[in-house]
Amino acid sequence: MNSMLYRIRILLAVLPCIISIAHVEAGSYAFYTAYVLLTMLLIKAGSMLPRFRPVLALLELLAYSWLSYTFGGVLFLLLFSSLIAIFRSRPSPASSLLWTVIGFTALLAGLQGMDYEIVFAVALLWATTAAILYASNNFEDKRLQIEDLYEALAASNVELSAAKSRMQDYASQVELNAQIEERNRIAKDIHDDLGHRLIRVKMMSEAALHLFDADTDRAKLTVEQIRDQLQDSMELMRRTVRRLAADGEKDARRYALDRLVEESASGLGITVSFQIIGMLRPLYPSIELILFKNAQEAITNAVRHGKATSVAIDLEFSAASVSLTVSNNGSLPSESIESGIGIKGMKERIALIGGQLEWQMNGRFSVTTTLPLLGSS
Repeated sequence: MNSMLYRIRILLAVLPCIISIAHVEAGSYAFYTAYVLLTMLLIKAGSMLPRFRPVLALLELLAYSWLSYTFGGVLFLLLFSSLIAIFRSRPSPASSLLWTVIGFTALLAGLQGMDYEIVFAVALLWATTAAILYASNNFEDKRLQIEDLYEALAASNVELSAAKSRMQDYASQVELNAQIEERNRIAKDIHDDLGHRLIRVKMMSEAALHLFDADTDRAKLTVEQIRDQLQDSMELMRRTVRRLAADGEKDARRYALDRLVEESASGLGITVSFQIIGMLRPLYPSIELILFKNAQEAITNAVRHGKATSVAIDLEFSAASVSLTVSNNGSLPSESIESGIGIKGMKERIALIGGQLEWQMNGRFSVTTTLPLLGSS
């Protein structure tokens, strides 16, 4: 746009001078040529000395007005060239109005002696040209703003894609760590609980073999105890296998809390309730995984250490965070909670994304996991 306006400005500065030669007397050709060259020098100086552009623009208007008044013809068009130069410098709205008035005054001075119809037509053309140039500047400003916004949006899109990629990598890492942690837990359960039971069964079987001849009743009682121990071991093995095995349709939602509620109630033989408070929102896989693992840990601790028979899970959504509270009716802990391995694991998981872990012992022991919702202010 600026290059096109510059070409129009040069044409308006040259063509009227050439056309108006016909109105110049033969003896005034030299003066006319000198004046025209001086005005061209003003145009060149305006492009080379931007700091003095307002002063040069004013001198240009006065010079063109004097040329139009002195030699007549269509030299009044020279002032339109100056008007274009003024608006090319993108003045403020107040400055645009001021320059339009100054230029209009110079134009009227240069049109002295012409018919009123011509003066009125040229004045209307001046006002129209000024309005068009002003609207063109506004359009150019909006175009530049749109380009800046587009560049900012493109940069934000690149940052968002990078953040999404990092979040996916982080979620995969968290899930892998959770799987490793779960496998370690299962291995520990098998070693500590199931292995201990099997050793007891082996020792009781050897004792029963020696008692068959000496004390049949005690041998029978020992065999019954062996049966009970095997029954408990089989139940423990079922729960372990259930945690290891993939479950078809449920595998896609293996970290869903409602599934944890169902499995805990059936596998542990306890009552588990679950409710959602607030407006339900979709969660990132990493957040869903941390909530699932912390709820699983809290339920396991409630049954193992507190001998709980009833567990309540509350999932509460707020504008900037999501909170998971797991409470139970088991016995309250007597030792320091900080020392527990399970609590430490819960803290390590939530520390990865800046969450908080709290617990209370007001009649019922409850553990609350609070995580920030990604993307909230």
